Amino acid sequence: MRSVLIIYLFCFLGAFTQENKEEKLFGHVFEIENDSLSPLPGVHVYYLGTTKGAITDEKGVFNLDYDHSNNVLVFSFIGYQPDTLTIELDQEINVVMGEGKILKDFEVEFKKGAYSFSKIDPRHAHIIGQDELRKAACCNLAESFETNPSIDATFTDAVTGTKQIQMMGLSGKYVQMLSGNMPAIRGLSTLNGLKQIPGAFIHQLAVSKGAGSVLNGYESMVGQINMNLKQPENAEKFHFNFYLNQGGRTEYNTVFSKEFGKRWATTFLAHFEDQTKENDRNNDGFLDNPLLNNYIIYNQWNFRSRFIHMELGGSAVLSTMNSGKINLHHQTEYPVNIETGQANIFSKIGYLFPDNDFKSLALQLSATYNQQNTTIGQTIYNGNQMSGYANLIYQQELGKNPEENYFKIGASCQIDSVNENLNLSYFYDSTSNAINFNWLEVVPGVFSEFTHNTEKWGIIAGLRGDYTTFYDKFFLTPRLHLRYSLNSETAIKLMAGSGRKTPFMLMENIGYMATSRKWNFLPINLQNLGQEYSFNLGLALLKEFTLFNRDGTLTLDAYHTFFENQLVVDLDQSARQVDFYALEGVSYSNSIQAEINYKINRRWEFRTAYRFLDVKKDYQSGLKEKPLLSKHRGFLNISYSSRERKDRQWKADITTQWIGSQRIPFTQDNEVAFQLPERSEDYIMLSGQITRIFSKRVEAYLGVENALNYRQTNPILSSENPYDDNFDSSLIWAPIFGRMVYAGFRFTIGQKEN
Repeated sequence: MRSVLIIYLFCFLGAFTQENKEEKLFGHVFEIENDSLSPLPGVHVYYLGTTKGAITDEKGVFNLDYDHSNNVLVFSFIGYQPDTLTIELDQEINVVMGEGKILKDFEVEFKKGAYSFSKIDPRHAHIIGQDELRKAACCNLAESFETNPSIDATFTDAVTGTKQIQMMGLSGKYVQMLSGNMPAIRGLSTLNGLKQIPGAFIHQLAVSKGAGSVLNGYESMVGQINMNLKQPENAEKFHFNFYLNQGGRTEYNTVFSKEFGKRWATTFLAHFEDQTKENDRNNDGFLDNPLLNNYIIYNQWNFRSRFIHMELGGSAVLSTMNSGKINLHHQTEYPVNIETGQANIFSKIGYLFPDNDFKSLALQLSATYNQQNTTIGQTIYNGNQMSGYANLIYQQELGKNPEENYFKIGASCQIDSVNENLNLSYFYDSTSNAINFNWLEVVPGVFSEFTHNTEKWGIIAGLRGDYTTFYDKFFLTPRLHLRYSLNSETAIKLMAGSGRKTPFMLMENIGYMATSRKWNFLPINLQNLGQEYSFNLGLALLKEFTLFNRDGTLTLDAYHTFFENQLVVDLDQSARQVDFYALEGVSYSNSIQAEINYKINRRWEFRTAYRFLDVKKDYQSGLKEKPLLSKHRGFLNISYSSRERKDRQWKADITTQWIGSQRIPFTQDNEVAFQLPERSEDYIMLSGQITRIFSKRVEAYLGVENALNYRQTNPILSSENPYDDNFDSSLIWAPIFGRMVYAGFRFTIGQKEN
């Protein structure tokens, strides 16, 4: 929500500048880097002898009121001597720090990096732009992190094709997913919702590690991912993307945007996905990839006036998936069918106060309906969820420097009405089990957040209080983000906070429906279980460096997350059952990661990382390492861009990942043929892509995933008899399909900058 308010603010400032040009100063601040000009964010611009001023944004831009009694500006930034310059009212100010010059006639071309960290933001966050997303197939959100070493995407099982993400070794359900700074992909959509955000719809992803801002709620436990979908300000006038892969999957994506007068503009996004080819490479009788049809549309309308900025829109999803075991007579022996429907409408309204450039009021509203009907073998699941969300935020400055000190206060309300029904049938012993969860939860809350951001220090301190009607409990959620800049190249960040969520016990564990395991509750119901509750502590170091006259960035971070309460899903008591119970004992995650981004020259750059995970939990059988999670992981991405010649260019990249050994859950009470070793072997994943840009409008790409064709042998236990008590498709630790070649092309009219 913070970024939305900043957008509201700049929209107003832009309008106010045009209508009151004689009262405003506008300009850019640059530094000389490798014989070229580069925007310089974080420069303090103020009138000599006063504290009245502004701070340049990430593009080096500043705006401030003109002071008729003072025409001397001071430009101050760590590592540079302050520049004091005399200015005139009617000139655009373009300053090069260290040179003490105002440039009158020049042209600067600057393209923001597609993968960047912020030293100014107290949060440990990085931005993933469209160019970075396009390095891989990026068909949907679950597949958008192949070149990101901080997030993993894994399959829940070998038959449904459902993917989930992991951060810091913990499930994606503990990562708060936002769309335009509003909660999204939660509850029943936690798993399938990732597939319902096409990569072509995404303008930018903001990935933040650690507990997030209190403005967005209390559900951020280990991180936040904010999706900025394409809208009129950044969407192409028209864009078409076609994708086809070796498995027979085709996708069509269309983006259309148009302005109506000076105040209204709209963006329409559409996606169609089709998989009709049957693939069974390992000849186990089960389809390697589900057959599916997905239809997704998204429409947004923006309105802007001098003091009002509105965003109104909605989306709809209709998805059908069929998979399972097909016998020699082409008859479905073990059916897997999933039908998903979703509808969402939202509005965001911001008001800028006419007497104060920094004071604003914003209202966010959203309503969502999710429905999913699933059949897996003889197991039937039906679930639906209706959700409503409202968030009111007021922002105001503190003191004379609003860019340095300001606060936000507000109130929110989240409403969830959920109905889940699961009928488990076990063919091998003719037993069944019916589980029903129906509840209504209303969570009103209030919050406040203070921000202090200067060259040396940055602080975001927040606290919110919420009351949940379902658990009849009031709770507090504190969050703190602290930055200290040693100099202009080095920043240290400290993050701390708590988070909690209401568990969706059935949907979050849909992968275990594709097994013969009996679901065993010891004993448990949602109210007795309570909300899952954790604390997260983190420390990060960001260091920009120059090596052989080329720029690079070193990022080190370490996080510790521990749970006070958690739903435990236990696969280690027996291969015949999966046990659900409340945590008794400890559950923690330790994550350490080192990442280097370096430009070898203007054409080549690489990103390399190493991550260590120590994730353990107290099970009934004792403290154990989290199953199906590699402790050690290595990452290397190398990218190449040729010189542009008449808008023509080649781009290529290779991504290599080393995935370490993983603990396999207990299988020793299976028949000998279906017993697995205690640990998997480690393996290497290699992917690559080459893109040819023919013009500003046309480009084509060809790529390969899992080029070394590494596959898990026999990913489905007892695949020949799926109704046997040894059947299990949930023990997935490596790819199933193997090498996948894909191709596609993009056609664009009216390309806009990332």
